[in-house]
Amino acid sequence: MPGHDTVHYGSPERGYKDLCSACFNAHVAKRMGLDRFENVRFDPITLTDYRGEPHEFHLRVHLFGNGVSIHAFELKDGAPAGYEFKVVGEPEADQLALLGRLVEKIRRGLQLQHLERDERGGLGIAEFVARGHITCDPEADDRLPVLVIDGQEIDWEQFGRMLMTFEGWQFRLQILGMEEEA
Repeated sequence: MPGHDTVHYGSPERGYKDLCSACFNAHVAKRMGLDRFENVRFDPITLTDYRGEPHEFHLRVHLFGNGVSIHAFELKDGAPAGYEFKVVGEPEADQLALLGRLVEKIRRGLQLQHLERDERGGLGIAEFVARGHITCDPEADDRLPVLVIDGQEIDWEQFGRMLMTFEGWQFRLQILGMEEEA
């Protein structure tokens, strides 16, 4: 089972183990008494961005305490990287309807351009807005954030240089859950 389709599950008292997503969802459904929960496996989908470039998204269904999520992500070298999107619904929600919401969210997100080339050929922030998600470089010792904007990883130093274009300006930083619309 690929690492992106597993859940590290357990407790300090009983120990931890890696479960495939389907096994994890079945376990959670049983504990929650969700007899009608169906773990749907979706094939990857491909959608194009604002440049006309295709992006293949893998999909994972995840049942948790008070809901179910569908997470769409690209893969690079077998691990999630690039664009990521998520929707959340009720535990027994129609997963095909949730998938429809997710596809629309991905389409909207892929049509937004946040990065542009500046006059020196470096990257800059387009239209005064940068949207993306926060991750990290697990290989780095300093654990500084890595931002994924327009599907590209931007390290903290590079993002800082991009912000210097706006020296003396104000900004607003708002953190949202992956299931929310940015």
